[in-house]
Amino acid sequence: MADSALESWLGDFRAAHSQLEFAWIFLRDDPRHDVYGAFEVLKQEWLDAVYAIHAPNVAARKLQWWMEELQLAREGHARHPLTQTLFADPRICPIPAVRWNELFHAALLQLEMPPASDLSAQLAQAAPLHGAMARIETMLWFGMGADPRHAQAMAAAQHLIAALRSLPMEVDYGRTPLPMSLLARHGLSQNALMEDGPTRRAALRDQARGLLHALNEAAKLPGPLSLFRGLQMRLDRRALRRARYASEPLGAIQRLTGGFGALLDAWRAARAWHSARQP
Repeated sequence: MADSALESWLGDFRAAHSQLEFAWIFLRDDPRHDVYGAFEVLKQEWLDAVYAIHAPNVAARKLQWWMEELQLAREGHARHPLTQTLFADPRICPIPAVRWNELFHAALLQLEMPPASDLSAQLAQAAPLHGAMARIETMLWFGMGADPRHAQAMAAAQHLIAALRSLPMEVDYGRTPLPMSLLARHGLSQNALMEDGPTRRAALRDQARGLLHALNEAAKLPGPLSLFRGLQMRLDRRALRRARYASEPLGAIQRLTGGFGALLDAWRAARAWHSARQP
């Protein structure tokens, strides 16, 4: 029953993140296949609680439940199939409680985050939550001594790219994926972002250029990336490069590479992951 429940969770995640499907090919024979998958699904559960629930009090209750579940899991009493799978792995147990606590503390703070003034402020706002996830992820994939700086910076930038890709939902939830300075530069209001036109397209191209620069700066930092994050980074970079000059930049950002290009990106991400793993 536990195995079938886990497969259901993993199946739903894979269906919702089809751009990462090629990564599973290179993960298939790894004995920690389910552990890595369970952590990806858990991350998405926590992110959905923060970003996909309209009512902050409901989101806070869901995050509180997960905090309690993580505490039980650390004590050997996990109830959820995802935490049962994750905490059955010996590499997750040494991760200090403070790392989990800072993740959920940052998640709760994110519920009331004000609009950011510019791209640097956007990255700074995203860093506590997404950096905390990246630190745990790095320890899980590469061991306690692995340098998380590359993954931390990449995680913050990738969150902003994902928000830009989900622009209609972001605006519907009362958020803007563009910083206030960029809205002001192009004479846009938050509600105007729902309407396509030359002004919005120009603003999106500017944001794409800034985010591509952020990805490139993150890539200069030391430390490894997990297979999934490494693949997503390559897909994001391709999408942003297209969006800088696309006649319809939102569509270019939303269109993630498929076919041989995505397979090649997955192979490169897998090669980097294997190279960085501890013996």
